[in-house]
Amino acid sequence: MKKYKTSETEPDVLNEPLAVYGSANYFVLAGRSVSKSYVQRIMSLSGLTLAELITILPISIDTYKRKTMFQPAVTEKILEIEEVYRAGIEAFGEGFHAWMDTQNIALGGIKPKQLLSNSFGIRTLLNQIGRMQHGVLA
Repeated sequence: MKKYKTSETEPDVLNEPLAVYGSANYFVLAGRSVSKSYVQRIMSLSGLTLAELITILPISIDTYKRKTMFQPAVTEKILEIEEVYRAGIEAFGEGFHAWMDTQNIALGGIKPKQLLSNSFGIRTLLNQIGRMQHGVLA
């Protein structure tokens, strides 16, 4: 199976957050490996603890501790988390972190960060952020 790159200068491993790469082509980026340093930067951006992150990522804590690079399945989850937090922080500032950690009636009484565990939850969060930006709360 042939891998497609958008240019010869793009790396096969994501080492810096998307502020460096740009988020225009998630499809291509999600097919690459991700470095532990990238994962740690996204943990810092999101405020998620390692224990919280491990419940979201498709790896064990032992694998996380042992490896310095992770497969594309991990990259995809990291990019989704980054997309949610960048959109939320851009829209609402640092208060977004408190919103993610507070039970939300509109989301069924759960903390929004609990929705990070799968792609349906990610879409729900991005939709909710967009709705709040435009003043549509119901």
